[in-house]
Amino acid sequence: MASSFPRCEIRQLAVYVYPGGIKAHDAERHVVFYGRRGVPVKKPRFIPAQLAHQLARKLQARRLGTVAVL
Repeated sequence: MASSFPRCEIRQLAVYVYPGGIKAHDAERHVVFYGRRGVPVKKPRFIPAQLAHQLARKLQARRLGTVAVL
């Protein structure tokens, strides 16, 4: 019997920026959340999953930091 897992169609897009440029376990990091238009916002926003993954690919190409779709 197959079970269905719950799917969430909305996500949050975050970029982890390391000011020193070094990703070490004790390094300070800043979390920058992005909104629907692909610009940074002050607090986390929910956006459609397809748009979140599309914006994540564009942000990865810029090499700003670690990109996460939550």
